[in-house]
Amino acid sequence: MFLRENEIGGRLAPHLEPGTSALDLGSGTGQIARWLARRGGIRPTLADVVEYENRVRDFPFIRMTDPLRVPAGDGAFDAVVMLFVLHHMERWEDQERLVSEGARVTRRRLLVIEDTPTSRADQWFNVAWDWALNLRHGVPTPFTFRSPQGWRSVFLGNGLEVRHEETYRARWPTLLTYHHTLFVLEK
Repeated sequence: MFLRENEIGGRLAPHLEPGTSALDLGSGTGQIARWLARRGGIRPTLADVVEYENRVRDFPFIRMTDPLRVPAGDGAFDAVVMLFVLHHMERWEDQERLVSEGARVTRRRLLVIEDTPTSRADQWFNVAWDWALNLRHGVPTPFTFRSPQGWRSVFLGNGLEVRHEETYRARWPTLLTYHHTLFVLEK
């Protein structure tokens, strides 16, 4: 699914300097991390609660036995990337705890892309796509979406400053059917 990697990687790369050590928290298959390593020159480490059978094996992998705790030290990475992870947490409190954990293990920057439906139609398409895309991997889909304003509140509550925010409709794989928002956050 290289079209998706090009689209997401192209949005993230301007916010990551070459040589940056980056934790891809909730990495899934690791395809985006591979794209960022090849095209952006970052040094990724993958982390997830699930070891996907089709996961990229090129980078270090941290198996998370607790979905809310990264077994790494404070400030272990220059940056943390969380792509479409938070809405898979059933409780909003757990989303806030995972953001806090991402802030703990980064030295400087946290990049988050989340689904942010803005209407009933957006929500319907978002639920349908999210369910379909995650079914084969057994990823929970509780559909705990927030608005961009709701996410800003979570980030500010964790001492993070929003440096850049961009809401857009993704072409791949969701065919422009609902909104995503990219947040570039600084400690």
